Amino acid sequence: MYLYIPVKQNLSNSDIGNYISYGIRCIEIKTGQAKQSAFISDISVDFSFAAELALKCTLGQLSPCHLADIVEDEI
Repeated sequence: MYLYIPVKQNLSNSDIGNYISYGIRCIEIKTGQAKQSAFISDISVDFSFAAELALKCTLGQLSPCHLADIVEDEI
């Protein structure tokens, strides 16, 4: 089973300074053990966008190897 969760990040950029952004982490759960399978950083400054995308990925049980493609398609 794959669980996709939004991750709050405190980031910095030389042009705009410090800002808060959200990435998406994929946790793979197998036989009672959990491990990170994928992580895409700095997807959006909009928490709702990252949370909704993470939920869609979880409900669809998206394979982690496709996470980058889905993020690219959505932004």
